[in-house]
Amino acid sequence: MSFKDLKTKLTRLIVDQRLLLLIYVSAALIVTIQRGVFGFPNDFAIFRASFWNLLANRDLYVLRLDQARDYFKYSPSFALLFAPFAVLPFVAGLFLWNVVNALAIFFALRLLLPRDQWALAQALVALPTLRSIQSSQSNALVAALIIFAFVSYERAWLWRGGISTALGAVTKIFPLAALTFALPRPDRVRAILITIGSTAILVALPLLVISPAALVAQYESWGALQGRETALVGSSAMELFRDAGITWPAWPVQLIASAVVLAVLVLRMRDWNDRKLRLHFLGFVMVFCVVFNHRAERQSAVIALCGMVVWYLVSPRSTWRTALFAIVYFLVALTSSSLMPDAIKQILSAQLRFSIPLTIVWLVMLGELALVRNNRRPIAAGEAGQPHPAAIE
Repeated sequence: MSFKDLKTKLTRLIVDQRLLLLIYVSAALIVTIQRGVFGFPNDFAIFRASFWNLLANRDLYVLRLDQARDYFKYSPSFALLFAPFAVLPFVAGLFLWNVVNALAIFFALRLLLPRDQWALAQALVALPTLRSIQSSQSNALVAALIIFAFVSYERAWLWRGGISTALGAVTKIFPLAALTFALPRPDRVRAILITIGSTAILVALPLLVISPAALVAQYESWGALQGRETALVGSSAMELFRDAGITWPAWPVQLIASAVVLAVLVLRMRDWNDRKLRLHFLGFVMVFCVVFNHRAERQSAVIALCGMVVWYLVSPRSTWRTALFAIVYFLVALTSSSLMPDAIKQILSAQLRFSIPLTIVWLVMLGELALVRNNRRPIAAGEAGQPHPAAIE
């Protein structure tokens, strides 16, 4: 067998979606056994308990050490939506939750990218996805919802886009940034109204099991918990400001960064018929959602790295870009894994392994979007947001 034949067979093996699907499900099963049978999946325990606490009309935002080791910090709607996982036996529910997270990112990337790119994207995203589901967190699902929203708005599926954005918002709030993908569309007002309506329905969804007064009390308690944690900065750009002696609250930095995202969108609106530009903006928004989330943690890396992978795959190949991608991927994805020797982890500071490289890559994306213009014709009236043929391969 020649080297060319071997390379062809290996390529076919890698892009076989059945094999990749099996790998993702197997990883979910292994993590379930590792954490659910021989360990304690704290985040899943928190989510599971929140559903039963909601049904019992108990304050969701009180620490109950007999249930889990930390506070529940998501919305009351998320607690209710967790019902399919909470009603199952503990390990079975954990397995289903891990599978949903793994398959969500799998199918999101499959919808987003053409066949010659999606398999490589799956391979690059697999490690941070595994890291997220090892902690039984929702980050892989959130990344998938942002991508689903992008694809939906791109294909004029306004209801699917609105529901995806709303589901992300009631999970972690910052996926509301996905609504920016609808703004270049000629029917943007309808898209915004659908998203607002979908979010309102989800916010009110717990009324199915508790009274209006009880739901208001839950949201007040959630707000109080968020208020107590406003001084926390997590692994974010705000952490870098704090380390530099700038003690601003998180919200001014987040507001300025949000304004920058919107300004970039307005600046490049005329080029929106270029799908590579749209994908570049998607990656830019996904990294933004981590870099400027004041509660970001290492498990959030799957969201940012998804965005970085998309940016890299659709950008022109260059030595500097490949070097930047490799360095950031090494620092963020590899140094946090158990494969990395502790000696290396001790040499590199926590900021150097997360917030600094992600902030740098976000600034590079910003520079390219703001300064590098394409040569395509300007977008025609009524054409904004229409899918490029590559979007529906």
